Amino acid sequence: MEGLAAFITITLMIIIVPGPDFFVVMKNSITSGKGNGAMAALGITSAHVIYSLLAVFGIIFILANMYYVFLMIKILGACYLIYLGIKSIICARQSMNFSTSQMQAQQISYLSSYRQGFISTILNPKALLYYISILPQFITAGEGVSSQIAILSAIVTTVILIWFIFCVYIFQYIKLLFGNRKIKAVFDYAVGAILISLSISLLFSKSS
Repeated sequence: MEGLAAFITITLMIIIVPGPDFFVVMKNSITSGKGNGAMAALGITSAHVIYSLLAVFGIIFILANMYYVFLMIKILGACYLIYLGIKSIICARQSMNFSTSQMQAQQISYLSSYRQGFISTILNPKALLYYISILPQFITAGEGVSSQIAILSAIVTTVILIWFIFCVYIFQYIKLLFGNRKIKAVFDYAVGAILISLSISLLFSKSS
């Protein structure tokens, strides 16, 4: 296993680029609080743990080569992002009645935040592709391949969790802006539109 620093750097760069997970964490953090944002981050991390286990046992490489399984993941992932996007746009209309005192009433459950993070990742084919394209490049051929994959996967999940928890705390500083109902509505509309556009991009990507 070589180039550990390069592996961590590349992984971090891939994670930092805003994607569905980023916007799920951001929306949960801003609209419902840092507890919900942290639960969404934990859901994302849990999905990566599952992908890591599949990689350790070699199952992920089999799934990636099964066209219809991969296609189904892509379609379900895109549909789920569209659902979240539409839900966010609907919330934007409701946000016109938003005030700081009403924030507590609009809070969703921790389980719901966790589920959003988990599903957005587990149904994202780009997450699967990471484990079959980037990760293998840092594995040394020979004995102990499974151990190397396990170590690299553990690093990936740790980096992901730290990054999104960091994001949760950053989002708390801009949360005060959303006491203004118009800003809150614009935010919900923007997040909804971004999630829907990401789902369309995901659906028509040539990664399959």
